[in-house]
Amino acid sequence: MPDLKKYWQEIRTLASSLDESVWLTSLEDARRGIAGGGVVEVQALTAAKLLHAKSHRRSTEAEIQQYLERQQEKKRDAFHEKLRARGIAVTPVDRA
Repeated sequence: MPDLKKYWQEIRTLASSLDESVWLTSLEDARRGIAGGGVVEVQALTAAKLLHAKSHRRSTEAEIQQYLERQQEKKRDAFHEKLRARGIAVTPVDRA
């Protein structure tokens, strides 16, 4: 049986070394059928648990930027789709 006291001490130590909010990227785990590359922002305690379990790693700046750009694109697409559903079309005009 694992030593729970030691586990939580390691988690608290790791969490205290992290920022309040941490960006993580999931690692691939073929054994459990988990595809890697998912980016998520979590609180320090949750990040410490995931890093300790070695299921995630800290995200690079490029991964974070790419994730935020994809999220912005999804929001923009959803906004335009909502407009289309109401019968409004948005057409860009070339100012040449």
